[in-house]
Amino acid sequence: MKKVKISGINKSLANPSDYGNLLHELKGIIIKGQNKAYKAIDNIKVQTYWQIGERIVREELKNKDRAEYEKYLIENLAVDLNIGKRVLYEIVKFYRAYPIVQTVSAQLSWSHYVELIELSDNKERQFYESKIVANSWSIRELKEQIKNRLYQKTDDKEKEKMLKTKLPAVVDLQKIFKPDYDFNFLEIAPSHQEKELEDKIISNIEYFLKELGNDFMFLGRQVPILIDNEKHYIDLVLYHRGIPCVILVDLKADKLDSRDIGQMNKYIGYYRHNRQYVYENDTIGLIICKELGHEEVIYALDGLEEKIFVSLYKTKLPSEERIKRAVRGIN
Repeated sequence: MKKVKISGINKSLANPSDYGNLLHELKGIIIKGQNKAYKAIDNIKVQTYWQIGERIVREELKNKDRAEYEKYLIENLAVDLNIGKRVLYEIVKFYRAYPIVQTVSAQLSWSHYVELIELSDNKERQFYESKIVANSWSIRELKEQIKNRLYQKTDDKEKEKMLKTKLPAVVDLQKIFKPDYDFNFLEIAPSHQEKELEDKIISNIEYFLKELGNDFMFLGRQVPILIDNEKHYIDLVLYHRGIPCVILVDLKADKLDSRDIGQMNKYIGYYRHNRQYVYENDTIGLIICKELGHEEVIYALDGLEEKIFVSLYKTKLPSEERIKRAVRGIN
């Protein structure tokens, strides 16, 4: 039996270019995973610090008649919680600058907020918040722009535009995806096939996106992916700016089968591991079908309700005049 050396690699065992591609891909997966983990941890830190700040300030207000009570709290809590006094002062300052938790953005790190709370002007803070999100500024870039007085140098109209820009907020997915869609604009026969349904949607893509709702964008149809050297094709790939994330759409011109949900879950897994950017939320699946069994959906989706959405669609026959025009066209 031939032994393979672990150290002192035998280069004849593999194609160097294949190994190089594999190494590059794995490094990308690791970096992406690390970035997502760091971002998640930092978001938890921001939320936790806001809660700590809120509780400390609430305690101060209860004892506002006692001089230097804040100093007393900070010095003792720093020891008992093993948190630096400077950090605790920053936490309190953070809460006072952002007393409404909904104004705290998941797109900004704690380090961003440490710089922003030094700005006394609320509008100036909001301006830089929007700039950070729009331009993906690092802490160094934020410090540099504040030092260079970008806010003061910016035209008033541009300032107003930035101040009106809403930062990404937590989105209620249940309100984005409807339980049913009206595809009457397709004017398609009841006995249609999936290919015909897809063709009609592409021909009426503007109406289709309008029916789905705001912020939906079309990225492609029959998008190929490769799993275990076998090609699979995703009917439609969309993007939602408000979430933001990629949405994979599967069109079913008949009754939904639980296997359709399993297939969609597989495609989502592929996208999340291979095509999802760090700044995006997790890819979502949307199955739009002509008919479904409610119990089948409930049991098949168990635990996947925020990952895969199932909706019905309805259509109507083409008008009599349109049928006549089509017949004349054939003749």
